[in-house]
Amino acid sequence: MTRPDRWITTLSLCLLAGLVQTGCSTAAQAVDPAHISSQQRDFDKQTGILRKHMQDLQARGDPLGDYYYALANSDGWIHDVTDPKAITALFEKAAAKGSMDAKILLALQVASDDELPGQLDHSHGPGKDLSKWEQGLAKLLPLVHQQCSVRRLVLDMGKPQVAYYSIAYEIWPTFRDGYYRYNSDGSRTLLRDPERQKVWESIHRNCLMPQDEWLYE
Repeated sequence: MTRPDRWITTLSLCLLAGLVQTGCSTAAQAVDPAHISSQQRDFDKQTGILRKHMQDLQARGDPLGDYYYALANSDGWIHDVTDPKAITALFEKAAAKGSMDAKILLALQVASDDELPGQLDHSHGPGKDLSKWEQGLAKLLPLVHQQCSVRRLVLDMGKPQVAYYSIAYEIWPTFRDGYYRYNSDGSRTLLRDPERQKVWESIHRNCLMPQDEWLYE
């Protein structure tokens, strides 16, 4: 299960260029210094708009700004903090200030036993330790009853945007498709739970998310 292609990364020049236009059209363009410089300038300009939006919130004391900062480090388009434990601590700081988005992603991190909170481009199923899955879901369920989605600063077709993600969407397909319990004898058992699927799918289907918000200079 993957999300729409609207994440931010600088893992490769072609992917970076794909964020600010439709993609790397030719190999010659990809290695042309002028083309690289132009794409980098545009990428820096657009992420600068995201950064300013985040910093304005922080300056006003809004915990949403601290959450965006934590998620930007998790996503990797800000590199101030790279250690997973330190990034998790940023989310915990935002949650302590009242960010519901941060609380939700911390609970999801526990459920899926992820190294980092966030990772919204990837699926979030249980690891081998199903006690963590249950512990995380117990924290997550009351949170998504209060707020069913989280926000994320992204580039969509190269333009800065606040995007919304339904968190129950991360959970209910796991109960539909099944997940494994690893037994002490080395075998594994496929588990499905239609009733829990209904609970989480209902939250997802009834999640009224705001329209994604474009950001401007």
